Amino acid sequence: MPCFLHRRLVFLILALGVIVVPAGEPMASAEMQLQFTAWDKAIRNGLLYSVDWSDDGKELSYDWQKEDGKYVRRVLDCETGVQREIPREPSAKFTPPKPSRRKMHQGPGRILSANHTDQMSPDRLWKVSSEGGELTLESTVAGGTSRRLASVNATEKKWWGTPVWSADGKHFAIWLLPIVNTAKLTVREASTGKETTVDYPAPGDDLPTGRAWVFSVASGRGWQTPEALIGPTYATRQLDWTPDGTRLRTEYVSRGFTGFGVLEFDTRNQTWRKAVEETDPKFSFYNGLYFRHDLDAETTLWISERTGWSHLYRIDLRTGRALNAVTSGPWVMRRVLHVDAKAGFALVEALGRIPGENPYQAHLCRVNLDGSGLTDLTPENAQHDINLSPCRRHFLDTASRPDLPPTYTVRRTSDGSAIATLGTADISRAAAVGWSPPIPFRTKDRDGKFDIWGLIHRPKPFDPSKRYPVLECIYAGPHDSFTPASFTPWWNNAVREPNVNGFYVVQIDGLGTRNRGREFHQRAWQDLRDAGLPDRIAWIKAAARAEPQMDLSRVGIFGGSAGGQSTVFALLDHGDFYRAGAADCGCHDNRVDKVWWNEQWLGWPPGPAYDRNRCANFADKLRNPLLITVGEIDTNVPPQSSTELRDAFLAAGKGDLIEFKVAAGAGHGAGEREDMRQLRLRFFLSHLGGPLPR
Repeated sequence: MPCFLHRRLVFLILALGVIVVPAGEPMASAEMQLQFTAWDKAIRNGLLYSVDWSDDGKELSYDWQKEDGKYVRRVLDCETGVQREIPREPSAKFTPPKPSRRKMHQGPGRILSANHTDQMSPDRLWKVSSEGGELTLESTVAGGTSRRLASVNATEKKWWGTPVWSADGKHFAIWLLPIVNTAKLTVREASTGKETTVDYPAPGDDLPTGRAWVFSVASGRGWQTPEALIGPTYATRQLDWTPDGTRLRTEYVSRGFTGFGVLEFDTRNQTWRKAVEETDPKFSFYNGLYFRHDLDAETTLWISERTGWSHLYRIDLRTGRALNAVTSGPWVMRRVLHVDAKAGFALVEALGRIPGENPYQAHLCRVNLDGSGLTDLTPENAQHDINLSPCRRHFLDTASRPDLPPTYTVRRTSDGSAIATLGTADISRAAAVGWSPPIPFRTKDRDGKFDIWGLIHRPKPFDPSKRYPVLECIYAGPHDSFTPASFTPWWNNAVREPNVNGFYVVQIDGLGTRNRGREFHQRAWQDLRDAGLPDRIAWIKAAARAEPQMDLSRVGIFGGSAGGQSTVFALLDHGDFYRAGAADCGCHDNRVDKVWWNEQWLGWPPGPAYDRNRCANFADKLRNPLLITVGEIDTNVPPQSSTELRDAFLAAGKGDLIEFKVAAGAGHGAGEREDMRQLRLRFFLSHLGGPLPR
């Protein structure tokens, strides 16, 4: 293991002078802040921020810094394209805009219902009450009688929620929930002794998911959701009556996330059925796919991966059949931003439609609900971050790439035509003080089938006559893709701090992550341990052929949460490539981690896959240095996940290879706290060293 023990000098060119930093130690925080401030001040020219639409969506106002450093407030009239300026003094403190993150959840869903939610029926003649497991229908008419509708064991189940009546008052629906002692997680802050306890069901734990019941006022008879129809569920939601009062619709997510859908009860034939469903024997990614927008009482828009690609469909709720595909093809309909049922179109976020372009770059497309007229409103080769006006007739398009500064254009949603180009960020002054953008790079995966995309962040300053150690910043959670697609990486301390301390930093999305279609995504199924690491290694090796200053004898890796687990398995399974790793708040044992995340990828009930993906089971394979950090009051991933891994390494005789640090008073993501980042930098400088002559 190379160890960089002699002193080195790193010269950092600043706008105000030169800083000399001794080697073997991370640059001090104050010195780094000077460097970062120089970059930020240079880059901020031409950035748009403090954006605000008028309530009617006809005007857009924003702050802009001109070349002379003065700020102005500009107001654009979207009807005429004319701008006016309001002079403004420079702000005392500039806060850079935060990097945008793609949203996992879908946009503007709509569920139509004709409900009357009350203990009392719409005609006020009946009242529903529940006590001690007894559900009773009471007459409000003098001399009227009460009727016991159903009885359950009050120690095992309970009637829950306010009754939901059909508009005609002939039926009502209510939930029946099991009584469950929900698992808890307790964390303790050592300095104060304060304890925090949260509900924290883990994989396999009992969940208080309910079953919908429908009752008839006339007969007193009730019908529960049949267990055989949907099986065990992770979640149930919605009680919605159709306007004619004949059908109730409710939604479910299967336990293990193998499916989700809409159930319907028809009061005319007293039967339950599945109105529409999304299923897969591995997993249906409910948290990212679910979208329902009712166009009318019988028709809804629904997202499905039935072709292997997520697309929008128009569904007949009476039959469950697709009337038509609204979008189609070998690309990802990532998100629905707006639906105009009256005009018959939708605005959607599309990924991977354009051959040769980075498939993670989002484009805004307009498409008719009958599937015709798909139009890319943002055709430029860039990531397009969209800010829709309240009237939905205009939008602000921020077009950029990691290596391309943003251009800001206000466009029409009717055809994408430009109303006004507000400006383009200028990076020339940032380059003059030592900053450079990351370099996009792609190569094939382990099997030569898919393109794998990522970014190379060069050390700063960069000397092509030297060779530098390489750090991979990893996050391989299957719920999304994570390598930046837009021009926002310079404020990421996890990247720029290693850069100014003499490291290449790379970011990659390997197999098993999202936004590339079902086949690409489902490589994570019951194999979080894989983490796309063979694809990442192939990518780094290919990148080093293009960037020979990358020293592949000194490759490290770091990440937090799911990235922490991936970091550990990188060292356990690929220790011949990754020579050091830093894992923060890792979910190293999926059996004790949160139910919604782990059952989605590893299945339910918990089986052998959980053992195959448990880091501690392979502790004897560690052969390179590992830094483990964890926040003492982490309520996202239990701290015991990290402490038990530490104990497993000690039991395996690997104590000389690990460093373990608990971050006092810190929660999830403790490794990104400033003192912990400095600890991580010292760790990698110690074990991987710094620049060396080629």
